[in-house]
Amino acid sequence: MVVFHWCERKRMVKICVKSCSEDELRHVANTVGMAKQIAENYVVSQRRGEGVFLGAWKDGSPVGHAFLQWNPKLRGEYTVRVQGNFADTSNLSVVEEYRSQGIGSRIIQKAEEEARDRGFELLRLAVDPEDNPRAHALYLRHGFTDVGLPPFDASGTWIDQDGNEHPYEEWCINMTKRL
Repeated sequence: MVVFHWCERKRMVKICVKSCSEDELRHVANTVGMAKQIAENYVVSQRRGEGVFLGAWKDGSPVGHAFLQWNPKLRGEYTVRVQGNFADTSNLSVVEEYRSQGIGSRIIQKAEEEARDRGFELLRLAVDPEDNPRAHALYLRHGFTDVGLPPFDASGTWIDQDGNEHPYEEWCINMTKRL
């Protein structure tokens, strides 16, 4: 568990980043508005031992998350560019009102710790540097580098908690970091 503190209005605030149980995962998903189908996919993957869901908590409430997957299947040219044992970080997010307070950094540190403890050599993630420049800058600060492939289309639709479909369009780059 990664724990850090900061002062907020003259009181100490404690943030905890940890691996989540299935119930905690569902609570995080429900609180932050994650689609139920995505949360349940994470539950199934975690149950199968394919990865771990990381949650960031402030005063018992979820403020961020990420899913860390062990050796996911890759496609195309990326399989040639990534050699070795690796973990993949996806869906790293911090609740908007808590951004730029170090929580994303703590989630990355916990992901690195979890991957390293399991013997992984690389940590991978994808980001749209044009639509999400703050996340891209965060990853660069933590030592991630672009693997040098053209951006890939990560567009599709997602379903919110009420069952409504939402289209999205992203062109992401692949980034890795040696652990």
